[in-house]
Amino acid sequence: MDGFETISDILPYLIPLLILELGLLTVAIVDLLNRQKVRGDKLLWVLLIVVIGIIGPIIYFIFGRQKDTVKAEE
Repeated sequence: MDGFETISDILPYLIPLLILELGLLTVAIVDLLNRQKVRGDKLLWVLLIVVIGIIGPIIYFIFGRQKDTVKAEE
């Protein structure tokens, strides 16, 4: 019989994905809260990051961030 019979058969595949998702979610939320400029509204980005799962943080890192323009002191 093919497929998964119990949850213990699935866990070795799910645990790395859950760790990746939690890591991306944490880094994206911390970056968003510490960043002064983002494209659009911060609340919408938080919702997108949390609701869409593993794709949400990736979308934020690609499209949501704006570079902070900090001039180096001479």
